[in-house]
Amino acid sequence: MSDSGVSMLLGHASAQMLWLWFIGAFVLGGALVYGVMKAGHLRRSERARLDRATEERQRQEDPYKRPT
Repeated sequence: MSDSGVSMLLGHASAQMLWLWFIGAFVLGGALVYGVMKAGHLRRSERARLDRATEERQRQEDPYKRPT
């Protein structure tokens, strides 16, 4: 009898599924943290290009808007 406490309560297959849920949650959490960290930082040149593109798009959508 090599069942652990969790296996005895839930059954062998259920204990394996529980571990898979924990591993999946850990991997998903890591992917989300990586995405948030990567998306939050732009280099100076990227930020400037994004700002110019935003201003150009605003001028296209509202040609009477005064330039800042």
